[in-house]
Amino acid sequence: MKVRERGSIPVLAALIVVVACGSGPSTVATTSITPRPSLATVFDDRFGFLINRLSVNDPAIGLRVRLESDPQPVFDLGIGDAWPIVSPDGRRLAYWSENELRVIEMVRNASPRTLLTTSGRESALYMAWSSDGTGLVVGVNGAQAVPAVDGPPAYTAVRVVDVAAGQPREIIRIANANVVPLAWDRKARLIAAYEPSSSGARSYYVVEEGGTAKRSDAGPGLYVVEASNDSQHVLGLGDPASVLRAWPATSYAAGIELRAVGGERILAAGWRPGTAEIGVLFQDRLELWDASGGRRTLPLPQLQSHPQALNVHAKLRFRVDGKAAFVIRLIDGMPDTDSVAVDLSSGKTVVVAGGGALLEPGISVRVAST
Repeated sequence: MKVRERGSIPVLAALIVVVACGSGPSTVATTSITPRPSLATVFDDRFGFLINRLSVNDPAIGLRVRLESDPQPVFDLGIGDAWPIVSPDGRRLAYWSENELRVIEMVRNASPRTLLTTSGRESALYMAWSSDGTGLVVGVNGAQAVPAVDGPPAYTAVRVVDVAAGQPREIIRIANANVVPLAWDRKARLIAAYEPSSSGARSYYVVEEGGTAKRSDAGPGLYVVEASNDSQHVLGLGDPASVLRAWPATSYAAGIELRAVGGERILAAGWRPGTAEIGVLFQDRLELWDASGGRRTLPLPQLQSHPQALNVHAKLRFRVDGKAAFVIRLIDGMPDTDSVAVDLSSGKTVVVAGGGALLEPGISVRVAST
């Protein structure tokens, strides 16, 4: 889900040549970046984060924007405590307000616009931006005539809408399935989606804008599924936790498995914006895996409060320009988080200041024009 320079991105097919699908650990060239504190700061205050609390004891206050270097909010979006997704360039948010899909610009005093409304026995939650940031694809669920516990909806209607006041358009209606949109490649006129289940991803769909869909069996064990912002690639992570599956958005069958050395547990993974690199997070380091088979290692500082902790959970986020990563580490049973920013060129790290325990930098957004 992110905008790329297509000419500079290695195709996933190159990665398939390097690593044989399901063949166990690959031989890769590994390099390590030594942090160089003399370089410029990691933070770039043309960018910031979404936050919805000022301290751990405060109730939710609605979404506000803070800068990377300063935990205090610079403006309030005025949209309440929504769960938005950010456009590939970081300049817009899309979110649900009751039964309305709305978008808002990332500027002070902006007013949201409604793009799509559900009504009657329909509801919706999941959506994805198009690769160029000009539209959204939504999975709209129709209620079963006789609801069943944990049963699928009667259908998922895959609908698209242009942000520039376009009319919603239904692409296809898939019966008895809860289909979650992942990506919309406007140039190729293709939509990628999957069907989740209690055992991970069950099905993967490639939907053509003309109204046809190709379904592939997926998983099991892929509990986290994410598309790149340019809608070209998809990755899955889950069980076993030492293995990633990556595939071109056009074909699940063309995917490969990428394995951590020695079966080490992967805490989190995600596509780095503007590249075909995958950020792969371990307890003491961030690795960048690329399509040529290389792996770069960026060491992380020890956990500040509990350096020997074993039960660490983590989140990995990238700045929308792809030049920095943000690692959030949480220890089981402990009331605090550890948030670190990493410059992906120099390897320099710096602690991200927060407003208190359990707070963390949120989704990366672009705060000012660049």
